[in-house]
Amino acid sequence: MSTELVAALVKDGVAPATARQRVSRSTEIKKLAHLVFPRGARFVYLQSDYASPEFWHELVKRLLQHSASYGGGLAALMARGGVMPVRHFLIACGAPMAQKGHIPAQGVLDRLKSAQLVKCFDATGIGECIELAQTVEATPWELNRLRARLNTEAVLLSAVKDWARNLALVSYNTVALRDTDDGQPRVGTFNWDLTGASYLGPLTQWDKAANKKKPGYLVCDVLLGINVAAHELQPFINKCTSLRALAKVGRCMQIFVADGYTPEAFALARENGVVPATTTSLFGLEVAKALRELTDILKDAYLRTDSFDRVAAIFDKLSHIEGAATNLRGALFEYIVADLVRQRDPHTSIELNEILKDEAGGQAEVDVLVYHANQSVRFIECKGYKPGGTVPDEMVEVWLKERIPVMRRSPQATWQWRECRQVFEYWTSGVLSERARGLIADEAARVRRYDFRVVESDELGRLVAGTNSTALKKTFRQHFQAHPLSEIERVAKRPPRRLAIPPSSQLSTRNPSDFEITTPLLGTPTADDDAPDDVVENSNS
Repeated sequence: MSTELVAALVKDGVAPATARQRVSRSTEIKKLAHLVFPRGARFVYLQSDYASPEFWHELVKRLLQHSASYGGGLAALMARGGVMPVRHFLIACGAPMAQKGHIPAQGVLDRLKSAQLVKCFDATGIGECIELAQTVEATPWELNRLRARLNTEAVLLSAVKDWARNLALVSYNTVALRDTDDGQPRVGTFNWDLTGASYLGPLTQWDKAANKKKPGYLVCDVLLGINVAAHELQPFINKCTSLRALAKVGRCMQIFVADGYTPEAFALARENGVVPATTTSLFGLEVAKALRELTDILKDAYLRTDSFDRVAAIFDKLSHIEGAATNLRGALFEYIVADLVRQRDPHTSIELNEILKDEAGGQAEVDVLVYHANQSVRFIECKGYKPGGTVPDEMVEVWLKERIPVMRRSPQATWQWRECRQVFEYWTSGVLSERARGLIADEAARVRRYDFRVVESDELGRLVAGTNSTALKKTFRQHFQAHPLSEIERVAKRPPRRLAIPPSSQLSTRNPSDFEITTPLLGTPTADDDAPDDVVENSNS
């Protein structure tokens, strides 16, 4: 801080007024713009230190001391590897969405952008993201790491949702998770990763005005991949303490879930009445290990010979978590397609989630990129959309009109792969509509320089059945062919069945002397009755 620098000069014998003038007029040091601290203090640094690890560490430290909003935003971003979706930044920064006397979360983002401390960019398949400024734009490897963390955290949130429901900590149908169609979960003026209304005795209050019980809430944020330090937990602590100050919001149980904590962070959570939960303490060592393995394998851009077997084993461990299969179906389907290609077709390399860019700034994600040196390059679009369901036509149109042109204009396609036959493929566990098939057929008829291929559920099932991989067959059958949604649609498409007409009784063709009935059964017609023999058979049965 400029005040600390002045104090250091005064300690060396410089008069206070002279020290202040030297600091304010110096051209050797830089002053951070747009962020002013109390009493006009400024954050100062050497140009050679700008954007270094020490720069970020000291800036976050000073901001957390004097401005919880801006410091919390940077701390949350750095805790997540320096890149995260904007929608998650608005949750994790610790600022309210709108509250009198407080800087809103969007205002924190705008000010940090103005100070050129962060910048925003659009990540294919993820959405608008924020990253630390003065860094190289996020590489495909970094985006894969981000995507892996987001997918794993989605599974973790589903597990926390099950845990809270099973313990009756929340009302069953009130649990909300981030990134849903209903918007981000909110309690009070803050967004959270998970929320749920609770009617537990310690959390409920009596609302005299409404003459009814007022529920409390369970709120939860998550962060995987690191041992959370005290300054990285501070934005969540700020949210919790600010929420408790809102008189109209019910009592809350506040939980933060991470892989682990430093001793200082754990003590900070306990001091502020927050539950510092870990994946191991909530779900046991096996599930915690499976979540870590899931993150590790999903961030790997290259398919290896054992990749699919590892994925299948992880899914078995996480299969009891409601929603896990739904959250991971897209990633699982990509591994199924990639492993199927690996076993059946010649290739030099197979890459997952490769980002291709053209010179105009457009970008497109290739789910599975199969390269066969000097022969072919295959761009496979994977849609594990809905088992047995119809893929929306809009998805096919975006692929044809927006993604394929970017792939064709990318430097790799125009230089590295120009001698290879290029094939654009659409693989889905569902089916395409007649209109979508027509769109692809029209495009294939229009062009001659590259090929098209479509693989739908029936052909995909035959390809899987033709492999020797037990794990591949089991996983495909369990999560796609035998999935409840698939079964419902399959049953609905069956023609109505007529009950079979039972064959006529043969008793009437037999001689009555062949049967020896010593005692009539209760309710059985006797020889004096006029009932036909087939009625006698039905009565006996």
